[in-house]
Amino acid sequence: MAILLRLFAAICLLADAPAKPTLFIIGDSTVRNQSAGQKGWGDPLVARFDPATIEVVNRAIGGRSSRTFLTEGRWDAVAAQLRPGDFVLIQFGHNDGGELFEGDRPRASLPGNADDTRAGTVAATGKAETVLSFGAYLRRFIADTRTKGAVPIVLSPIPRNQWQDGRIQRTDDSYALWARQAAEQGGAIFIDFNALLADRYESLGPERTTAIFAPGDHTHPNPEGAELNAAVLAEALRDSPLSPHLLPADLWLPRVFGDRMVLQRDRPNPLWGKSRPGEVVTATIAGQSAAATAGADGNFRLDLPALPAGGPQVLEVATSDASLTFTDVLVGEVWLCSGQSNMDFTLARTATRSFAGATDWEREVAAANHPMIREFKAGWTMREDPQTELEGTWTACTPETAGDFSAVAYFFARELQKELGVPVGLVTCAYGASTAEAWISREKLAANPAFKPLRDAYWKKFIAFRDDPMPFADYGRARAKWEAAGRKGRAPRHPDPAQDQHHPSVLFNGMIAPLVPYGIRGAIWYQGESNVGSRQLYPALQKALIEDWRARWNRDISFHFVQLAPYQKPKPEPAESGLASMREAQATSLALPKTGMVVTLDLGEEKDVHPRNKQDVGKRLALLALKNEYGKDRPSRGPVFKTAEIEAGRVVLHFDTADGALVAKDGPLKQFAIAGDDMMFVRAEAGIEGDTVVVSSPAIPRPLHVRYAWADNPEGANLFNTAGLPAAPFRTNP
Repeated sequence: MAILLRLFAAICLLADAPAKPTLFIIGDSTVRNQSAGQKGWGDPLVARFDPATIEVVNRAIGGRSSRTFLTEGRWDAVAAQLRPGDFVLIQFGHNDGGELFEGDRPRASLPGNADDTRAGTVAATGKAETVLSFGAYLRRFIADTRTKGAVPIVLSPIPRNQWQDGRIQRTDDSYALWARQAAEQGGAIFIDFNALLADRYESLGPERTTAIFAPGDHTHPNPEGAELNAAVLAEALRDSPLSPHLLPADLWLPRVFGDRMVLQRDRPNPLWGKSRPGEVVTATIAGQSAAATAGADGNFRLDLPALPAGGPQVLEVATSDASLTFTDVLVGEVWLCSGQSNMDFTLARTATRSFAGATDWEREVAAANHPMIREFKAGWTMREDPQTELEGTWTACTPETAGDFSAVAYFFARELQKELGVPVGLVTCAYGASTAEAWISREKLAANPAFKPLRDAYWKKFIAFRDDPMPFADYGRARAKWEAAGRKGRAPRHPDPAQDQHHPSVLFNGMIAPLVPYGIRGAIWYQGESNVGSRQLYPALQKALIEDWRARWNRDISFHFVQLAPYQKPKPEPAESGLASMREAQATSLALPKTGMVVTLDLGEEKDVHPRNKQDVGKRLALLALKNEYGKDRPSRGPVFKTAEIEAGRVVLHFDTADGALVAKDGPLKQFAIAGDDMMFVRAEAGIEGDTVVVSSPAIPRPLHVRYAWADNPEGANLFNTAGLPAAPFRTNP
């Protein structure tokens, strides 16, 4: 009991921990841009911050000036989110010239930083408006930010790709000057981004600078230019209060490399990160070393030497002026554990996963003294673009820590370690209610026309959220009210479609991309409930996911998955079933090499989509891995339906029984249904004859079709083999 009390105390402290600060970015299309071939610096800047210490929200939008960002309500939406300790990065100027009241896009502010105003009527809308100076709008943003206890940081606008006499044109006599003046008057931090980038572009020269702008465009950088701009700004921000939240510049490795990590045995392990350009990075473990030189962008990758199982080891990574040391490093078997809530389901019920708690979890937690089992639990993260880092730490399995382990992953690892006698590492990336498409990269989804409706639906929501500030403002107000009430009840749902686990690629970007290509043996996957409504597409989705991950890891990693368990009230008569057809869709992935499927027909619960029995799920996944990946002579699957023959009023079903002979568990066979050519199914009698099951019904004198366990909850389905493993549901008429 003392162990359990300490566990819950730690969880409650975590739940009550103060929220991370947020960095909000506001600006125009040079900051955020969705046009083809163009990119703003704000999106790549997100990946240069440590997600464990700060959230970064880019609310810049193309075509806006300092004036229209305010008048359209966009600033009010950001201000509604601000909390003490937050930050706001502000960059405007490119759209602040032009018409004041006439034309299709009257968006100009008055030039300068004075308190001058000009009143007029906007011709396009007929609305009266008083226009302020550029500096006055910036001072409004600054004042509102400071009133909320947040930190404003003003940037001068990036330079355009316009040259004269060998120098790029600057705005140090206009917008850069006025931005500086507004920052000084308002008490904000100022960064002369215009001058910093102009210096960098001049060092590159006109030809190379033109290559990092969109074709034929002197204002908008391309993705390469956006990355460069973000890198320059990140370095400048190291002299600001944001510095502690930036990833280190001298030597950084993703957080998946840490104390207590497990490295994959018997093969080279990739190690990657960032350092100063041109730096030689050397990694040493177990008396062996490997080295690589950081490229012009600071990125490096090397392969640690292959090591046999064992440890603990010390891994040292060093450059000429920086070093990182990781202790208690084990070498063994590493598996990626992913999916939705049934994989996220923890061994114990916790403050963040109140739906969890495996069967007999108190006893399981108290007995979970397996320090050679380690879990890296990735923080729940959804992102619009692929990230380089994610929140998470490696934890050794002890009674004090095991309650927060994925239950399925823990029981899987426990079986592997018992059989293999080596350390086991679990990299758990799971998110409740997530769809399969959320875990697949944008590029892979775009390669299949069948996924276009999914992508189009997401894009429509994305544009709607981008263009209408009201949902974001409403969310900010609702969240402030929720926090003022002591965070009681469910938190308001974020309206950003990139923060919705049902949408394409958002979890791949936030939770898978940062881990690639960490050394793993394979993946276990428990997901599908959220795709029941799109199950016709699921065979293609799960196939795409497997292929995508294998391409990312550049290897045919093993992929073992869990078929959905029974759920809902059993029906007395045969009927169509969404869950049954979803199980069939899942099973199609068995056509791919190095895959395996766990059947859970005997493990479901009528009133809970999260069955408590995770012990058998984990054990069955381990049986698949032990046989298919490690060559152990173990039964790993139940009877597999092969073919059907019609004989004199009955149907004879043939099975692959390589893993054990057919048995009817706990009485006569149940959950068989039979039909003629009218497809009107009735309950059938079924019996085992050798390696076959014979199915018939007096009501169907001319049978043609048979279904087994074809129901949301096929209660009592009991076709097993002598190894105690159930047959999967099937139908002879797919």
